[in-house]
Amino acid sequence: MDLTHLDSLLLELTDSERAYHAGARYDWNDAFSWGHQQGIGEKHIHKIGDPTQALHQEGMPEGLSIVRNSRFNPVPEHVHDYVEISYVYRGHAPQVVNGEQLTLAQNEVLLLDAACPHAVGELGEHDIMLSIVISRPMLHRSLEQSLSPSSTVSQFLINALNDETDHRGHVHFRTVNSRRVRRYMQEMLCELLEPTAASPQIVSRLFELLLVELMQSYETSLLQADMPRLPSAQVAAAVGYIERHACDCTLEDVARHLHLSPNYASALLKRQSGRTFMQLVQESRLTRAATLLDAGSTAEAAAREAGYANMSFFYKKFAERYGCTPAAYRQRLPR
Repeated sequence: MDLTHLDSLLLELTDSERAYHAGARYDWNDAFSWGHQQGIGEKHIHKIGDPTQALHQEGMPEGLSIVRNSRFNPVPEHVHDYVEISYVYRGHAPQVVNGEQLTLAQNEVLLLDAACPHAVGELGEHDIMLSIVISRPMLHRSLEQSLSPSSTVSQFLINALNDETDHRGHVHFRTVNSRRVRRYMQEMLCELLEPTAASPQIVSRLFELLLVELMQSYETSLLQADMPRLPSAQVAAAVGYIERHACDCTLEDVARHLHLSPNYASALLKRQSGRTFMQLVQESRLTRAATLLDAGSTAEAAAREAGYANMSFFYKKFAERYGCTPAAYRQRLPR
């Protein structure tokens, strides 16, 4: 299927959309009648979407389906029994997520955990929004195949698989300029509309690639100039962790502690502190060694406890930091 044909198919009005455009309104009480209300805080929100039907679709892998949202038909606030990814193929899509109003632009993605209350505003004729519905087993398989366990996105997915959490989280991916997100979605849609025997396997791999791209796009956006203040707190936590574990910590340890990927943790530290991970480690180790020397330790004992196995390297770094040898540093300290 070529992409021009795909676009035309997605823009075609269904019979129900023609009816909504003419003024008819969908009776959401029918959708709620087989569901039940979900308690969220002090209010009750209806649960809609039957997972036994929503997670089975020709051409799709078991546990994943893709549906196009009806236009001219707003969807009231609700929750699901599954994780959902909203994707705007064309136009825009107004949303209310956990009481917050937001608008998804073309090529943007919204990842919603099962119990996250959300509503969708009325879509116009040229607004095309798709929903990817995902079961927990499908998420588990995709997570194992595609994502670093310490990344922001994989932590969200791990949370979605955890029965002990309240599942009200969401992540807004500002992927307007991501060519990969659009290509992966287009290819999945082509498999959906013209399925073959290989379509489930193809879609599974494309979905894994989509998750990887979302992870990278999200972490890149946090490093842009307009990043929120939250990373400052993350840097403080990272520096504190390095100071406590300087003798043996690795970048992977810090990233895991903060639930970030190593690449993002490294870039975040450099951007916010002006120093690399190794520079921060060296500073903490040398500070620790100086404290031990002050307390009466020998240079060898101080180096070993601070995490240095190579004494020549320790002497070099100590001299760069303090302008003298460890022995001279001890001699000039008041006793």
